[in-house]
Formats: sequence, structure tokens, C-alpha cells
Amino acid sequence: MKQTILFLLLLMVLSGCKTTRSYMSQPESELSPEQIEMARQERIGWFKEARYGLFIHWGLYAIPGGTWGDTVRKRGYSEWIMFSEKIPREEYAQLAERFNPVDFDAEEWVDIAKRAGMRYVVITAKHHDGFAMFDSAVTDYDIVDATPFKRDVIKELEEACHRAGLQFGVYYSVDRDWYRPTGQGSERYKKQTNLWDFPDSTQADFDKYFEEIAYPQVKELITQYDIDLIWFDAIEMKSPEQIERLANTIRKHSPETLINSRIWSPAFPKVVPPPHCDYISSGDNKILKNSIDFEWENPGSMNTSYGYNPNDHNWVEPGEIVARLADIVSKGGNYLLNVGPTPKGTFEQTAIDRLLEAGKWMDVNEEAIRDASPWLQYSEGESIYYTAKDEYVYAICTEWPADQLVLQAFDAENAPNVSVESVELLGSQEKIEWKHSEDGLKLSIPKQVPNELGLVYRIEVK
Repeated sequence: MKQTILFLLLLMVLSGCKTTRSYMSQPESELSPEQIEMARQERIGWFKEARYGLFIHWGLYAIPGGTWGDTVRKRGYSEWIMFSEKIPREEYAQLAERFNPVDFDAEEWVDIAKRAGMRYVVITAKHHDGFAMFDSAVTDYDIVDATPFKRDVIKELEEACHRAGLQFGVYYSVDRDWYRPTGQGSERYKKQTNLWDFPDSTQADFDKYFEEIAYPQVKELITQYDIDLIWFDAIEMKSPEQIERLANTIRKHSPETLINSRIWSPAFPKVVPPPHCDYISSGDNKILKNSIDFEWENPGSMNTSYGYNPNDHNWVEPGEIVARLADIVSKGGNYLLNVGPTPKGTFEQTAIDRLLEAGKWMDVNEEAIRDASPWLQYSEGESIYYTAKDEYVYAICTEWPADQLVLQAFDAENAPNVSVESVELLGSQEKIEWKHSEDGLKLSIPKQVPNELGLVYRIEVK
């Protein structure tokens, strides 16, 4: 391992930044493993620094909002309503005539993300229902051609994000399309496809779909928009050759764009790092148990749905948002937290309130999150998480300690070679009394509360 690192460093010195960046646009088949990693590191720097982003699921499914006929769903994925209610293609497509989100304001969405402490935004450019939320020349079944709204929300949000200094990404469902007869695919995945309209779809049909819809639309997105990240969702219907073609096209036309692991599958990769991708997407709301020594991201939701559902009141509280963020970052991951906008183009006030409350915690404590890495230990008990950066370890306490706090992660057994130099509390001028012994690190509790959602001790070590 040490030899590989030294070789990478030597390559970087000899080749220089310009050559390193040139690797980013080349197919992986033409590069050595060291060159592939150099290119990936060049792309992914902003992602590691950000640690926290906003996911947005928005489309025609926002109109029914989990309700169809007599069925009123209070839990679950409302963006799946076409599938769950087996809505005929032609009937579902009529929703486009009613989609007119005149209250949509990209600047407002971006402002909420920034105030929440998020550094990037990812929105659904096409979900499984096949409807494109951008101006696509491949089809008229898109927001500009098929709705009275006539505006390209992907372009507006992309420009608003970049004006505000946020990175911008798009979600694209590349293996599922309930609207098109060719988008249904193989026998293995017919349980997740539109069999009520298209019972006889085959793998050959999917290959045609890939050539005529999926591949051209991905190419449109990366050539017509300034995309920092493309968030694929897939169910393994593509061949390795099709995956490689997608990846190579992205690398050629938009070499700085990050690609997630779901270009292959929603399942955790069998091999890390997987080919043709820059980071791993974990399961929905699934936080990894350990660090994997590779960049990863958890796609979480504010309630049980990702798409809008006015009857889903199972909201994540601000304190839980902070705890999940701390847990994820302690293991080297990013938190991509989802909001489902209304048919009018607004965020529900409940979601806004929770995001901004957690954002106040970030205002005080973001130093423990941005560009932070795992430490010797991820957590302690159920409410203490550790991150590390430079010469500091951050103890993130998501529950207010009742009395003196003892961090056993610093005891002689867990941290035998760690020496504590100083301790401060982020957001506070109070002096923290501390004592490092074989039993751990004993810390005083401040009288003033920097933020009700928890406190962060910055511990200088050597």
C-alpha cells in the first residue's frame, strides 16, 4: 500500500495538474489504476469537503401525492404511485396537462439549501415514470413540451446553484421507465416494471430503450447543462458494455462530473472501488456500519416518502437530522437529505422549518463536518460521534450531557498513543476544564448552550 501511495505522489509530481486533469476525460480502459485514482481524486475534492447535500424528488407524481382513487397512502414512496396503483400509461400521462408549478423559484430553493448548511443539490431529471423534468429533444414527454408550465426547471436550478456557489447534480433513472414499452426489460426485473400496459417486454426491448431514450438523454444532460454530479438509479438491466459506454461518454463530454455507484445497481458493490464510478450510494436511509475507506453517500428522506405526500407526517426531527449527519460523516460519508416539493413548486413549511433548525446547528459546528474524516473510533454510546481533521478530533454530542462528560474513546486501551493538547467548545467562549487519564478524557459541561441540538468539543491531539 505504501508503495502505491508513493508511486501516486511521484506521478502527480512528474505529470503536473494539467496531465492529471487530462486523465479525467479518458476511458478507464486506457488508464492505469493509479491514473484512474488520480483522476477521481481531482473530481471528488468538493464532494469530500461538502459532506451535506439536498436531494429533490419532483415530477408528475407530486400531483396525486400518494393518493389515487380510494387509495390514500400515508407512508411509502409516493413517487412510485404509477407502479403501486398500476395506473395505465395514457391516464398517468394526463397529469402533465395539470402540472403548472407557478410558485417554483429556483433561487428560493437554493437559499433554503444554503441556510440548511448544504453544499450541493441533486434533483430528479427523470424518475421511473419516464417524464423528463428538462427540455429534452429526445421526447416531447417533458416539462417544456407537455405541460402548461413550459419552463426548464433543471436549467433554472443549475444556474441558481452555481450563482450561489453550490454544486449541482441530477438524478436519472436509467434502467426503469414505466411510460415506454421498451423500458420494461428482462424477466428478472419484471416485478418492478409496467406489466399492466406492456406484458411482453423483453431484454431486446430494453436494449432499444437504452439506445433511443436513456443514452441520448444522459448525453443531453451532460452536454447541455453544467452538471457536477449524475446520480443514477438502476436495477441491473444494462450490460457491462452499456455501462462502460455511459461512463466513457460522461468522461469525454463532462470529465469533472461525478458518477455514483448506482450506474451499476442499488445494491452495495461487491468490489470496492467499483469500475466507472467515483463514490458509492448506500441504500435509501441506510447508514453504513463502518467506514469503507472510499467515498460514499446516504440518500435519506425527510419522511417515509421521497416524492411529495401531504398525508405523510412521519417527519425527521432536527435533532435526528444532526445525529444522522454526524453518524454518516464519522464513517467518511455524505448525507444527501431529500425534500419532495409540492405541485405548486414549493417546499412544505414543515420540511423548511426542520432543515433550517438543523442549519442553525451547522452554523455553529460545521467545522466538525466539512472535509472531516473518520477517527480511531466512530462513536461512543448512542449520542456521541467522532470526526477528525488536521490535528483536531471533534466529539459531537447530540444529547446534552447532564453532568461531567467522560469520553472513553480516549482511554489507554482505545487511544494508547493519543496525547490531548487542548479542548475548546465550538461556538462558545467558555473555558472547558479537562483531564486526560488512562480512563479517558474528562470534560466540563458549559453553562451557556451554543445550540440546543447538541455541542461539539474540538480536541487538539498529537
